[in-house]
Amino acid sequence: MRSKTDIRFTVDADIDQVMNALLAVERFGEWATFYRNVRTGPRDPEGRPRRVFVTAEFMGSVDDQVLEFSWEPDRVSWTVVDSSRGSKGTSSFELFAVDEGTEIDYHEEMRLPLPIPGVLFNRTLRRAAEEAAANFADFVQQFPGVGGYAVG
Repeated sequence: MRSKTDIRFTVDADIDQVMNALLAVERFGEWATFYRNVRTGPRDPEGRPRRVFVTAEFMGSVDDQVLEFSWEPDRVSWTVVDSSRGSKGTSSFELFAVDEGTEIDYHEEMRLPLPIPGVLFNRTLRRAAEEAAANFADFVQQFPGVGGYAVG
């Protein structure tokens, strides 16, 4: 099954605070509840996670995944590069400074090998993404705004 989701939302925090929250990948499970057992692997020369190991759970299916991260100014993305169940996908957060704080474009494309009807799959994935976006907005606003973020 394949699905694509785009969500745009605004958080009452500056871009540095949002990027710092995204850098805390070990805490992804706090806002993306479909992830658990999140562990970071190798980091880039600036100390940002390049590979992250997660257990993803979706519709009762458990999948051990390796995520490859890419960090750019005002954007972070990750791709599923290995999966115990053959899942594929990409996700990204693109950030824009606005008067109200930071506007976030959350994009997700997933292909999961689950034998379920497409409408149910798409609706369930959309709900999970909407829940993650709402949880992330709360997470960012509570996240300590320590230090700054800069892509070298």
